[in-house]
Amino acid sequence: MKADEQIFDVCVIGSGPAGGILAKELAESGAKVALVEAGRTAKREEFHTHAWPYESPTRDWPAPGYPREVRESIRYVDSDINVDRIRIVGGRSVHWSAVCLRFAARDFKSKSVEGGEADWPISYDDLAPHYSYVEKMIGVTGSRENLDIIPDGEFLPPLNFRCSEQILKGVCTKMGIPFIHARRAIVTVPYDNRPPCHYCGHCMRGCDVGAVFSVPVSMLPKAIATGNFTLMQNQLARELLTDASGKIRAVAVVDTVTREEREIRARIFAVCCGAVEGPRLLLNSKSTGAPDGVCNSSGLVGRYLGGHAASNLTGYLEALAGTRPVNNDGALDHAYIPRFNHLDGKKRDFAGGFHYQMNYMGYMYPYHANSLHGYGKDFKKRVRELQPGCMQITSWGKLVARPENYVGVDRTQNDAYGIPIPVVHFKFSANDRALMHEAVEKARELMHACKPEFVMDPGSEIMGLGSHETGTTRMGDDARTSVVNGFCQSHDVKNLFVVSGSCFTTTPEKNPTHTIMALSVRTSRHIADEMKKGSFS
Repeated sequence: MKADEQIFDVCVIGSGPAGGILAKELAESGAKVALVEAGRTAKREEFHTHAWPYESPTRDWPAPGYPREVRESIRYVDSDINVDRIRIVGGRSVHWSAVCLRFAARDFKSKSVEGGEADWPISYDDLAPHYSYVEKMIGVTGSRENLDIIPDGEFLPPLNFRCSEQILKGVCTKMGIPFIHARRAIVTVPYDNRPPCHYCGHCMRGCDVGAVFSVPVSMLPKAIATGNFTLMQNQLARELLTDASGKIRAVAVVDTVTREEREIRARIFAVCCGAVEGPRLLLNSKSTGAPDGVCNSSGLVGRYLGGHAASNLTGYLEALAGTRPVNNDGALDHAYIPRFNHLDGKKRDFAGGFHYQMNYMGYMYPYHANSLHGYGKDFKKRVRELQPGCMQITSWGKLVARPENYVGVDRTQNDAYGIPIPVVHFKFSANDRALMHEAVEKARELMHACKPEFVMDPGSEIMGLGSHETGTTRMGDDARTSVVNGFCQSHDVKNLFVVSGSCFTTTPEKNPTHTIMALSVRTSRHIADEMKKGSFS
């Protein structure tokens, strides 16, 4: 295997929100950075942002970043969930809902506050300045609400409520439930050379103008401008290679186009591949000194797979059904109901909370068409009558971090490039199901208080993990019960950092990406400071 002559200061593996920000920040600090990405750069026209489903030959959304070899190179064992693995420059930042929520102070202290799981080794105060930095860097809409459960940030003007959301807001106000503007990494005014949102309702398909934050639009140009940055796309990491002392000396990669193999060398390595691909890489990186995989002396690499449970309730409101159709696509979710089940002081038989996001699935598709009875002219008329009243309330609930839920590797089955595939084991716990039962029951109460003509109710069905995978290289102070420390640095290998949702000790009900990005900024500053001290020489 050929080894590159250049030795970088830092090699970042994975170009999503974690790796993209980490690479940009380190390049701006003066470090020579290689950003290694298994996928390629997508072309703007590949996203088909404004296409209707019937304009696609498959009647589906042809999203780039999900090649066949990725979809097929995974196995689930007795699992309640699916996970999201994307292979593209920018990772999941290229098409996401862009929800940016700060974790609350209590979210870092699950054991102290609720008596279960574990406390993070860092606090809200440790991340607060980095949350602010990220918000100013990427542009986040929102409104200041002074709620402890959802700390305020540095906001651009918020997205306005739609008619259905105004109706639901009135219901929530009567019930004493907070109802606030969504907080999203989408610019509503010209910002950082990006145009404002034009409200086409296609955020999760990829934003063709760059109003939604993505790594290719907002981070890579800044990294390239430093002269310290090298993007290495189509380079799939096979394993991390160690020297005699146990430090990482190189990452072995395979070119997904030519199938050539090479070694990329650096002084510091950061694994930013996410909560499934990250542990897969670490577990596949075996050596004499690390027979169970690199930085795995605790045996916890891959353990504590978490994320969120979800359930979607869709109704068609009487007050809006039959009204003249208008373009209210907007920018998907404009409204947000933060956690409130901790406010009533009731003793529950489960720990954790839930929140609600409204209308994040968009208005292009008539979801009710498959559930209405009838056919022909009358059926079509009924579909059209109900459509203006569409309102979705999606419950998102916390999942308890448990070692029984984990990502392993199958050394008897390789992917298209000869690398052992990941294997996912995940079952919802009794706590998870009890929490989601209350979340869905409350969502039904809110929906029916809005007086719908028709409701699509999923019953007891819950989904996961919502592309919010976390926890598989958990953070902690004790090397026996965690994989990385409070700076996302491996306890075992000092020149190895793991930065993604995988390092979360626990995961509250809130979307994880804002915290991932804040951790990336914090880690980049720690690495830069330590480099100046000569800690990695």
